[in-house]
Amino acid sequence: MDYIVVDTEGKELIEEIAIVDSSGQLIVEEFIDDNLEEILHKIKPLLESNEIVAHSASHDKKILQKSYNYIGETIKLETICTYQKAKKLLPLLMPHSLAVLSTNLLLKDGKAFFDSDMAHRASYDAKFTYLLYQKLLTIEKSLHIAKSINPFSSSKVDNPFQEHFDDDSLYKDEFRHLLSIVDEIRNDSNNQSKTALVIGEAGNGKTHLMMRFLRRVSDTNRFLFVGKPNNKDTILFHTYTKILESFIQRIDDSAYTQLEYLLAKSFSTIIIDISKNSKVIDVLKQNHLNIYEKFGKDGTDTKRRNWKSLEKSMLKWHRENHGNDIISINILKALIKYTYYKDENKKDIVINYLSGKDLDGETLASVDLESWSDEMNKEEFSLKAISLFGRLSIFDEPLIISFDQLEAMSSDEELLLSFGESVKELITATPNSLVILNLFPNRWREYEALFDGSFIDLVGKNRVTLERPDASSLKSMLKQRASHYEIDIDVIFSDKSIYKDILQHNSIRRVLNRASDYFKLCIDDIPLPKEIEMSLEDRVKALITRVEHLESLHKIENSPIVKKIDFNIERYIHKIHSQKLKEYDRRVIIDDKQDVDKLKYILTSIDELYEFELDFFKIRKVIPEHIIIKREKFQYVVGFLHLEGRLFVNRIKNFNSLVANHPEYYFRLFRDSRESQIRGKVSKEQQLKLDNSKNGKFMMMMQDDRVIFETIYQLIIDQQNRDIEISLAEIMSHIFDLYKDFWLCKLLNNSAIAR
Repeated sequence: MDYIVVDTEGKELIEEIAIVDSSGQLIVEEFIDDNLEEILHKIKPLLESNEIVAHSASHDKKILQKSYNYIGETIKLETICTYQKAKKLLPLLMPHSLAVLSTNLLLKDGKAFFDSDMAHRASYDAKFTYLLYQKLLTIEKSLHIAKSINPFSSSKVDNPFQEHFDDDSLYKDEFRHLLSIVDEIRNDSNNQSKTALVIGEAGNGKTHLMMRFLRRVSDTNRFLFVGKPNNKDTILFHTYTKILESFIQRIDDSAYTQLEYLLAKSFSTIIIDISKNSKVIDVLKQNHLNIYEKFGKDGTDTKRRNWKSLEKSMLKWHRENHGNDIISINILKALIKYTYYKDENKKDIVINYLSGKDLDGETLASVDLESWSDEMNKEEFSLKAISLFGRLSIFDEPLIISFDQLEAMSSDEELLLSFGESVKELITATPNSLVILNLFPNRWREYEALFDGSFIDLVGKNRVTLERPDASSLKSMLKQRASHYEIDIDVIFSDKSIYKDILQHNSIRRVLNRASDYFKLCIDDIPLPKEIEMSLEDRVKALITRVEHLESLHKIENSPIVKKIDFNIERYIHKIHSQKLKEYDRRVIIDDKQDVDKLKYILTSIDELYEFELDFFKIRKVIPEHIIIKREKFQYVVGFLHLEGRLFVNRIKNFNSLVANHPEYYFRLFRDSRESQIRGKVSKEQQLKLDNSKNGKFMMMMQDDRVIFETIYQLIIDQQNRDIEISLAEIMSHIFDLYKDFWLCKLLNNSAIAR
């Protein structure tokens, strides 16, 4: 059954009737003189076969039934009342007359709102009733969706590869500035790299802007995200592994990773230029992605011969243009293998090789690669690998290397200085790249005071400043977010004081969080978090923040106020945990040293809360990467061993010797369950030996353990980066409540952790 909109005029019997159909067209307009019976007979099929929408429908229904009774007939009518519907959906918009609803819901016929002087003309009232009904249907749908979706619940982007709604109404000029720098690099005949400094306070969208940047350029550019390093001696290696992780992310709606696109374009361009095989050239000119499909089936001699020829061309190009450095040549060979293999297991082996891992002979032979030298310097290796990617990108598109989450380095001057030197090396050695640093304004001022002029000049040439948008822009952002989910937020935030409170907060994230709180209040009747009395320390911090904001402006103006609102840390922890769980199956580079560095960062960040000392074994034998945690009641050794083959055997043998010789320690050796299974008789024997020792245990880091570990690490980074305004003590208290059985929580609580 469809619907029609009906309006009648008359006190007892119909004097005038108008009917509008469901498309908004006026299909009946009749004035009753002596032709009542004729008109009622004509419209009866229409009235009985449709639901009747009317404003104060009981009145129209009563008049229609009386009129049909008057001519000796009855009629069955199904009605929908827009007055009652508006009263239910919009209880605050009183009275619920067409005039009031037209003005508040912006309903116009042509360019005019409802005019009371024109009322009581059936066709006029019917048209506005139609507009009102359409609006009420939208509101009803909006409220139904709102019951299951809070459009403001996602306010924080941890890395650009996450899926979040993009508030693209914000920072349009700043975004264009970044894109223009990429264009400058692309059009530079010397392929000189450039830098950009993105400056913005916590919660004002630096990482969100990087997410937008990634979405815009991922079809053409290679966007590489690098989080905070933890070790001053491995800055370049950390940078390289994160670049490699970004490279192996699959591009949305594509069968290929970022790395596969880069290699297809660069290899094809080089081969077309130097090859003498016209068939190969024609195939690659048609589409560079043909390199994966058109050179023979897997396992055939044809494919092996073709790829031997392609490899020869690529190595010739490198030797003639960039020399015969053995590390760079072996990296290039591995990239060729990555392009050659379709088997995902073999591609994973190649990625492990490219990450600098020592692989056993059998594994290396399966992909026809040579082992890395035992003397290889990981920092030198990493710089050469990144530089090679830059050289290959000259035949493709500029690389975009974005450093984020850097604020947490500020307490470690040695780490900062090492980071600065590494970034200079990176920019100098890597052509055709845009290196972006995302920082707070006050952090950049600290860096300006700390670093020498060469670093400041190199990094600070292109500054993109993200000021908090004005209230009008933020309100548009809220509407855009809600509209994305087909929610009319003006209906939900019908009290104007709601917007006033939301828009007074001092960052985009705080505005979104407050909007989320009000949304829950309006939809689910969940009370707003309480505003709590700020401590003297918090007030001083707020004052400093406002002064820094004023200093950063070209002209003095009032900054938004800072309020301290009770923060639901438990909900935030669950959110981070869910995100890490979602990311678990994403291909990552798992490295012993980086896991130890993460653990060390967690522990050094909370060392004022718990009494412990950190140490490590200083011996010549090669042992797993580890850390010693010394507490009052025990000493605990945590190691990580994600290697395989002879390297696994050598390290676990030496670890077992430590276990036997140091009964005063408890030893735990972790291995990520996503790594290859432990094979070989000796490997299994050594694992069993560790498990059967009185003070040692071999632990497979399963999904739950890895996700909790990464969640705790992210929470501490977020606290250091001022992404969450809560003390470390409060964070750790909730972590202990939620993850009391996690090994690190047991350790810090001095509970029985030994077995």
